[in-house]
This record gives sequence, C-alpha cells and structure tokens, in this order.
Amino acid sequence: MRTTVLLLLAAFAARAQDTPKERPKTMTVVTYNILGDGFEKEKRWPALLAILGDSKADVIALQEAVPAFLALLAKEKWAKDYVAAKVDGNTGGQVILSRWPVSRSRLEMLSGRQRRTALIAEIEPFKGESIAVATTHMESPLEAGATRAKQLDEIFRALKDKADAVVLGDFNFGDGEQPDTGRLDKDYADAWTALRGKDAGLTYDLERNPLAELGKFKGEKSRRIDRVLVRSGPWKPKEIRIIGDAPLADDAKLFPSDHFGLLAVLERE
Repeated sequence: MRTTVLLLLAAFAARAQDTPKERPKTMTVVTYNILGDGFEKEKRWPALLAILGDSKADVIALQEAVPAFLALLAKEKWAKDYVAAKVDGNTGGQVILSRWPVSRSRLEMLSGRQRRTALIAEIEPFKGESIAVATTHMESPLEAGATRAKQLDEIFRALKDKADAVVLGDFNFGDGEQPDTGRLDKDYADAWTALRGKDAGLTYDLERNPLAELGKFKGEKSRRIDRVLVRSGPWKPKEIRIIGDAPLADDAKLFPSDHFGLLAVLERE
C-alpha cells in the first residue's frame, strides 16, 4: 500500500507548477475526509471527485485517501493543475494538493496508539512568500481526548517557527469537548466560529447522513469535528461553507462520505 501511494503522489509531485506572476488576493482551501472504506465506492467516489473539482480550490487536504481513490484522482482532468506534497513515509491516507508550488513537505509523527500523523507542506503563493499548510486525522475514539490534546501540542509546536500557517483536517472532537478544546492554540482563528459564530456547522451529522450513523461510536452525537484553523498576518478567513452535504442524485440515502467537507476562502489583507 505504501509503495502504491508513493508512486501515485510522485506522479503529482513531478508536475511543475509556476509561481503566480501576481500576488494572489485570495486562497481557497478544502478539507475532506473521503471515507476510505470501499462501501458503495462506485457511487460515492465519482461524486467526491466532482465536488473537489468543482471547488476550484487552491489547496485541497484529504484524509483517508486510499490508493484506489488516489488512482481515480490521478486520472481526473482537473487534477492535472495540482502538485502533491510528497514525503517518504506512510501519511495514513492524508494528501495535500496545491495549485501553487510546494517548496518542501514533511511528516510529523504524533502521539497515540493509532500512529496518527500531520502532513505539513510549505506552499508558495508568490515568489519569496510561503505558507505552511498542515493536515491531520487525529486519534478517533471518544475517550482519546488526552491523546488528541498531546497531538495538538505536537502539531502547533511543529509550526511555531512558521510566520503563516493553516491547520485543517479531521480533528475528531467536537466543540467544547475537553481536554482537546482547551489545547487549541489561541493564536489560530477557527474559520467557522470566526465567520459563522454559534452556527453548529456539523460535519459529522448523524441525523442527516446515514453513513455517519452507520460508523458512529457508541454514545456518539453529531459534532463539528472538521476544522480550518488560520494563524497569519496577511491571510484572514473571509468565507467558509460546508460541501458534500447533499445525497447522491440517484440515491437519496447515500452521501459522498460519512463526513461533510469544508471550503474556506482566505483573503489577503
């Protein structure tokens, strides 16, 4: 599996990206846990690929991107516009795609039994500028809050020397849950709460999405577990919305994933 993933990502990484000639005024980012489980993948994955292509995002962060999904992704016409953050190691299904050059990337190993990681890419939206983008899929059990708190410490520590950083992905804890919530770095703006206030923003919605209901932990409730966090001088959250929250056109009970995705627009001040 690791060899297959590296080969697929190498195909993306080999593509030469040109640095924009003008300094971009906005940056659109997407995070999506695509549900690597093969359940109904013939229906779900084409829908997911269409959502990602339609987003026209500058940066796409995926979780649970298994080799079979990556193989389909590599064939998409729209995907030819992206390069991938490539590392020598098992990312655990995490992928970062960028329309802009990726100068370097690395993998941060995190605490916990599930051997979770943070994939970090330094992206260059303009010559002489860079922004660190990190995606993660944190420890999943409901009772693993202490582990997730350590993982947050490790991720923020890995980015402390970066002037501008975005952390996005599947955090696996909801609003107010402790000790996880208390370890969120206050220097980072949560794009959803900054822009949408107390709007629930459920990305793991058991009431609406049968796939989430099917895969839930005992006692789990609907939660906002996917996030976009931003720490930057020039880049500020401008817009954010949920994507992938409609069932498939030919199956009203099937959604593209058990998660809903997030699309956020950052604006340069």
